[in-house]
Amino acid sequence: MPIYQRAAPHGLLTGDMKALIATAITDAHVDATGAPRVFVHVFFNELTVHVFFNELPPGVAYSASWSEITGQPQKRVVAGLTEIDSDVTMEYGLVLPHPGDETAWFAENADALDGIQGTGL
Repeated sequence: MPIYQRAAPHGLLTGDMKALIATAITDAHVDATGAPRVFVHVFFNELTVHVFFNELPPGVAYSASWSEITGQPQKRVVAGLTEIDSDVTMEYGLVLPHPGDETAWFAENADALDGIQGTGL
């Protein structure tokens, strides 16, 4: 279950911007990994003034979409990715499959996943 956490200055993002950013991140993750969209989670944290300071250049390709949607310059975006093995991650009460094993996992767990949006079941 990939979890993307984005932080931005309080008030920078509208609800529509958050939806567009979440879609861009999900699209990029799915395109890069082939993982089902339903596994991708995007969280937003709004930071108040003087909570963080950083002048590092962006290190992840998602910064271009972020900048395009929010108008925030890429040089003010700090992005990173922390990976967690799927075999130590649960979603829907089930341990997630390893990358590439999603189809078999969905078939094996069809009864438990029935009706969960995005699973195709």
